[in-house]
Amino acid sequence: MYHEKPLTQVQEIQQSLRDSFKNLPQSSKAYIKSLFPIAGWLPRYNSTWFVGDFIAGVTVALVVIPQAISYASKLANLPPEFGLYTSFIGAFIYAAFATSKDVTIGPTAVLCLLVGQSVSTYIPNAKPAEAVIFAISLSFWTGLIQLFVGLFRLGVVVDFVPVPVIAGFTSGAGIQIIIAQMAGLLGIPKINTNNAPYQVLGDTLRALNGVSKYDAIFGVASLVAIISIKYAMQHFAKRYPLLRFVGYLRNAIVLIIATGISYSLRDDKSVPFNMVKTIPYGLTNIQQANLSTSYAAVVFPAVPAVFIVSILEHIAVVKTYGRLNGYTTNNNQEIVAIGLTNFLGSFVGAFPATGSFSRSAIKSASGVRTPLGTFITGVLVVISLFTLTGVLYYIPNATLCAIVIAAISELFVNFKILKSLYEVELTDFAGFLIALLVSFVSSLENAIYAAVGWSVLVLLLRIARPKLSTLARTTDGKWINPIHDGYKKEFEKVPEGILVFKIEESLTYPNSSFFIDKLKETVIDNFRYTSTRNVPKGERSWSDDTEQPERKGLTALPPLRAVILDFAAVNNLDYTGLQALLDIRDDLVRYAGRNVPFHFVHVRKRQLNTLLRVPVAASASSVDATPGAPNQVNNSPIQGLLQRLKGKRGSSVSEDAKVEKALEYFHFTIDDAVEAAVEETREARADESAAEMTDIITTELVPEPSGFVVAKGNSVETL
Repeated sequence: MYHEKPLTQVQEIQQSLRDSFKNLPQSSKAYIKSLFPIAGWLPRYNSTWFVGDFIAGVTVALVVIPQAISYASKLANLPPEFGLYTSFIGAFIYAAFATSKDVTIGPTAVLCLLVGQSVSTYIPNAKPAEAVIFAISLSFWTGLIQLFVGLFRLGVVVDFVPVPVIAGFTSGAGIQIIIAQMAGLLGIPKINTNNAPYQVLGDTLRALNGVSKYDAIFGVASLVAIISIKYAMQHFAKRYPLLRFVGYLRNAIVLIIATGISYSLRDDKSVPFNMVKTIPYGLTNIQQANLSTSYAAVVFPAVPAVFIVSILEHIAVVKTYGRLNGYTTNNNQEIVAIGLTNFLGSFVGAFPATGSFSRSAIKSASGVRTPLGTFITGVLVVISLFTLTGVLYYIPNATLCAIVIAAISELFVNFKILKSLYEVELTDFAGFLIALLVSFVSSLENAIYAAVGWSVLVLLLRIARPKLSTLARTTDGKWINPIHDGYKKEFEKVPEGILVFKIEESLTYPNSSFFIDKLKETVIDNFRYTSTRNVPKGERSWSDDTEQPERKGLTALPPLRAVILDFAAVNNLDYTGLQALLDIRDDLVRYAGRNVPFHFVHVRKRQLNTLLRVPVAASASSVDATPGAPNQVNNSPIQGLLQRLKGKRGSSVSEDAKVEKALEYFHFTIDDAVEAAVEETREARADESAAEMTDIITTELVPEPSGFVVAKGNSVETL
């Protein structure tokens, strides 16, 4: 039994506020320090760390430069230099605010595809300059919201979308990317890659007679070369570990070779295939966001999808490499880092960025030691803008398409994982399919909304329809659901008249009616209806069907004496849930025709406080169990609570005395609750027997004209 009297909610809030103000100087200092993780490791920086960071930074730079150009031009449909702007500013800002040493932030395939689709959706037929301004403005507003979420520690929002739904969405994005890049890989002109994937696929197949042989040669050869180098180096690196770096640099190697061939085929800068052509020198083409309110109204519809994707993708990468390399990351701080990257990046021409799985994998495998490795990558990207723009002119477009297609293998879910989803939880498998199918027949943005909508729907359904079960005790002392828990064990008989019931979810407004219905249904199926056993026919309620138990064959069942509720899974109990407890208590009192005490087990502190202040356990004093007056149910506990909140006295009885009495109905174990209920039942039966004996002695028999004899008193019998 519980003995400690908990604080009221008002007292808890007051205590929390006092503690907060008391610790305000220390907590403020700790909060500000947490915003700058670099202050924790930079003073300890050493030459050994620098070697690892330098190698990783150079390696990632050789990967990110071709990827940034490819993703910006082929997926986001923006000039290629903006991919480089996004890469270097992301590297600079993230290095100072990151809690992960392995993550590289910048353009990613999924996010660039989403940005490109957003531009075509909200600014149809946009010119390149208009598309750039839209993408940069999108980065500004997305970053601002992400910064707000991170600073106020609201990172819990990322937990509302489950992993299977994310997997379906990214797999769908991978399919979209492959289909969209096929035309560029083969040099097929005039294919609108902003249409739904199935339309793009159909258009591409119908236009196969327009394949450019030179583009196709560059594209197919580049794709085969990239894939071949990847798997060849994975094989030979087992014997020669340094060869793994050749595998990491496969995009750069193929790009250099293809560009060299393209340069050698030039004829007054004219070639029979598509090239990237002019990339402005240095930072001369930097643009800024349009921050006018009228333009914000155009951009804002695209913000939610970009916000969701960038955070989910980034946190997934951060968690993965933090777990693999044995260090702790902070989701809220990572959201601050990505928010600052997108917000500040919008002032130097960057579009939305997030963490990259492929580049983070390379960075981790290259031996990076601190987030400074990201800074080194950013420096090298800036250097490339001032030294390599002339060479980048000759990059074949088909080779960029090959780089994009080869890079999306990481987006697809392993078949074994998909099989596990099907076998473990069908709702997760359905979420995967919904995200995948919507992304194929519609846009990536709609796939995000469909996936998130499905996740929220499943979450609400699980709350609204929780698992409710009747428990039984095994011979080894465990209380389990004998039907659904799958145990093949012998069970002890629960004492007669006692119901042990478990709620597998918080008791709140979405599921309170369901709880009432299921508990009432369980009682009707397992306990005899005894409400009218001592009531004359003329005084019975019109709704009492006394023949129902006989028709159902339930007359042999025991009467209900007590209910034990296991609250182990109840984390929250709101006003509606509390009212549900009061309502079902009153219903069961009428059903049993006697007081039915409620005993509670495994109650958490906050719920204990509520249940003690509004006494649900004992009901005899608040409910008229006489069926003759069914509408006189007294819900005075709720009214009393409201009166106390208003400062009124609801009763002359001491509140402390009420709490002490109510504590008798709260227990640490189900066995303790059963023992208390059995003892209470024994006492109640003794009182009922004594009352019946008194009625027999005091009964006055009065003859009726019809010859029947009616016993007057509390016990009534028609002869």
